[in-house]
Amino acid sequence: MRKGKTTSQFFLEASVGWSGPFLLMTLIAVAAVRSQAQVQATADQPGGFGMLASSRSRDEGLLSTLTFSKPSVIGGETTILSLTMDHPAPANGVTILLSSSDPSGLTVPASVVLAEGESSISLPVSTVAVTAAVSIAVRAQVADSFTGANLSVLPLPTAPFSVTVLPATVTVDQGKSGTATVTTKVNSGFDHSLQLTASGEPANVTLTFDPDVIPAPGSGTSKLSIDVASDVQTGSYPLTITATEGSDSASAKTTLKVSSGSGNPDATFKGCWYTKGSHRYQGVDFSCGNPGTYSFNALLYYGTTCNANDMADQIGFGELIDFGGLGWIFWFNAFANRTDMSAIWYVGDENSKCVNYETAPDC
Repeated sequence: MRKGKTTSQFFLEASVGWSGPFLLMTLIAVAAVRSQAQVQATADQPGGFGMLASSRSRDEGLLSTLTFSKPSVIGGETTILSLTMDHPAPANGVTILLSSSDPSGLTVPASVVLAEGESSISLPVSTVAVTAAVSIAVRAQVADSFTGANLSVLPLPTAPFSVTVLPATVTVDQGKSGTATVTTKVNSGFDHSLQLTASGEPANVTLTFDPDVIPAPGSGTSKLSIDVASDVQTGSYPLTITATEGSDSASAKTTLKVSSGSGNPDATFKGCWYTKGSHRYQGVDFSCGNPGTYSFNALLYYGTTCNANDMADQIGFGELIDFGGLGWIFWFNAFANRTDMSAIWYVGDENSKCVNYETAPDC
């Protein structure tokens, strides 16, 4: 049932050792669309995630970034994946493990080797043709150091507009709600409103667009609210979001994951500034009294009062994380050194108070 109505990078560090498997996240931070004859929009902010165990020295050779030469490609095209480390590889080099959240859409090698003395490596990666826009996360790992980024794979354009939805996966507990962001872009000269619809949801899941019509000229964003009843069966459900004007339409895909409940992590949140090199980042020092797997979400706002109308960035989007250790540090990295901002951090069924970064201490 449905009715009318900037995502960026973040990094995660374990502040009390490292435990548990690799945190499987799909954190979408790209909104980019091509027109029929030209790139009609660029990525809002190339993004992804990274993390490392704090027991590991930050002066060691750690993965720094994973980027794509093009943040969005038409399915079937090739882009260049680049990896960098903070320090040159030691003797015998470094093996970097790679994985793709959707190997059927984007294939990456299982690993690459960074030669001794080198601090970066680039390689071509290929995509396959798609019928609706999708976002694919690529992750890289060296020991307990991780980083990642997301690539938008777009269908061959058949309409004078396009649509994307972020994130690629929305995890919602039974009886709870989640959100996604739908973005439309139009070609030069197009000047019409776009009707948004959705399909693929199971019974007792309600999808609500706010707004359900993007006004002329057609470029804009809409919040997709996903309400899951307590009796919806756990599992994954592919959703298709469609923008329509007359006989023209464009679609994007996301996946709804319904879980049995995140539970109470017995969380302690301390808003703080994380410092790396010459930059400071809006972060949180999080302690988990009940280690386990919980959903994670965070919202960053312009201004110091967490005004819902002034959202600047979002990370997590309800993805499940195995909090195997007792202490963690998260931080946004798109607004380095900017103090006139605030954030709310969510883990499981708990959340922080509004963190004012004009007064927050160092982590």
